[in-house]
Formats: sequence, structure tokens, C-alpha cells
Amino acid sequence: MSISSVSRSPVSFPSSSTQGSAPVAPQAQQIPGLEALSAPQSNPLKSLLQTDSFEAGGAQGNLAALTKGIEQITQLLNKAVELLGGASAGGAAGAGGASPVGGGVPELGGDVPELGNAAPAGAAPAAPEGAAPAGAAPAGAAPTAPAGASKNASKTGNTMDFTNDGTKPMEIKFTPNAGGQEIEPLTLQPGESVTKQFPDGWSGNFRSTAGDGAAATLGEVAFNGGGNQTYYDVSYIEGNNASMTIAPESGGRVSGTLDNLAAGAPDSIKAKTADGTAYGVKKTTTSDVQDAAVVDYYRQHVGADQGYVIPKDDLSTLGTGDTHLSVHLKDVF
Repeated sequence: MSISSVSRSPVSFPSSSTQGSAPVAPQAQQIPGLEALSAPQSNPLKSLLQTDSFEAGGAQGNLAALTKGIEQITQLLNKAVELLGGASAGGAAGAGGASPVGGGVPELGGDVPELGNAAPAGAAPAAPEGAAPAGAAPAGAAPTAPAGASKNASKTGNTMDFTNDGTKPMEIKFTPNAGGQEIEPLTLQPGESVTKQFPDGWSGNFRSTAGDGAAATLGEVAFNGGGNQTYYDVSYIEGNNASMTIAPESGGRVSGTLDNLAAGAPDSIKAKTADGTAYGVKKTTTSDVQDAAVVDYYRQHVGADQGYVIPKDDLSTLGTGDTHLSVHLKDVF
């Protein structure tokens, strides 16, 4: 019996240039007070250094004059730093992070950074507006799974893992419910496992092709059903030609059994090919007519919530929030 799916701020200077001409550099008078910083007409420090001896006032007088000259130069340099700093964005600290007035003479000979938003020397260049920061994952990239993530974390969508626990190769055939997408069959060698992907909302059944097709153990599934649950069961209504179990990969209730039901069945209820070779157990129900002997045999081995023996065994329809199922199969003859 098949399951039906259920619906889920920089600074800029004005320019007098015309379109197509090179920009004109701003004149010094555009920064108020800058003209006051022009070189003094008389440099007392230079005069003292050009004197061969400490005359006119003696060594003490010359030392005092030298000290005063250094103080004047310090004041001029600090004033220049203050004025240049005021011309940068928002009146921030002096260009290049120069010391405030009274904090000493800044080191000379360094390159003066451009006004505006220029990055400090050695800093990484700023990313363009709207661009991801350096080292950030590209937009839309999938996040990296953390160490120790579960097996399911690497899977997406709906999947079933099929494992052949038997001793013979086994072919699995899929039958979708009406309107469903066809799924390619697969063949499993003994001990082999294969993962199969299924579309959203897929529902239908699958079976081993062992025997003549008249009797078959069915695995039934409906992905993305009501509440976005995955519904599953093993059904013996159509017979038994392989042992089968279905369970969520994350753990949960198991439907079906890996016990060999066919091996111990009375010969009268065994499913056989045209040449009389037994390959499983007969159907329990044909055209809504139940075979009491077959039903009774299955009931001894399969609980009412462990798999469908008759169409009314609705307790055997199990549900899980996991979209990844694990299916194990074994041959019975």
C-alpha cells in the first residue's frame, strides 16, 4: 500500500578648472592663517650658528638666544600642524597623528599624507563601498560545516541510503505515485551502500526485483508530507521477497525486520516461480481478499506497528523530521 504525500565623510577642495582641463591645485591662501607661516625675514638661530664665537653677550647670552630661537621654531611648526589638521576631515588630529601644540616638535622629513580619507601608512586599503571585508566569505557561499558535524550535515534535500546486507547482488526498482518523477533503478553488490536523491514531495515505493514479481516486499515513503515530515513503512501486503528495514538516519523507529521470513514459512504459503523455485512468501491480500493463513504467519513475526500486513495497519506508518532515511536489505533465498 503506497503512501500519498501531504502538502510546505571626506574633504574636497573647490577647483577653477573647466571640463576636460587638468584640475588646478588649491592656493596657499585658501587655508586661513597659512600665510602667517611664511619663513621669517630674520632667522636668529641661523645667525647664531654662523657666528664663530659667543660674542655680544657671552656664552650665557648666546645660549639664551639659542633656546629662544628653538622655542620660536617649535611654535611655528606646531601652529602649522594645527592649521593643516583643521583643514582635514572634521578638525581631527593633525595629519599623520602629529602631537598637539606643546607636545614637542614632530619628526621632520616624513611624507605628509594626503588630506581626506587616505589610510595611515601600513594600513590595509579600504574595501570599496558595498564590498565584503577582506577574508569574508563570498555572498551566498555555503557556510563551512563545523568539526565533528553529524553525517546528515553534509547532505541536502531528500535522500535514502541503501545497503545490501545479503550475500547476492540486489536490484532495487522505484515506482512513484501518480504524477511523480521516475527514479532510476540501482544495483547493490553484497556489502555495498548507495545514496539516492529524491525530489521535493516525492512519494512512492521501492522493491527488490528478486523472483517473478508476483510477490515483493515494499518500502514506502512520502517526503515533505504534512508538517514537512517524512513518512515511511515496510509493507508485506504484496508479499515478501527480501528482508528490509527503514529508519531515519538521525535515529528513530524502525519499520520492517531483517529476519528471514521466507526461510521458515510453510511451503504452502511460499511464493514460487513458474518452475516451482521458492523465492519468498505470498501476498496477504489480493483484490481486498485476505489469505488468512498468510496473514496469521506474518502476524507471528511482524507487529501491527512494525509493518503493514493488512491495509488497516495504519499504526505502521511512521513519521520523522529527518529527510534522510537508511534502508537495509537482505536476500532470503
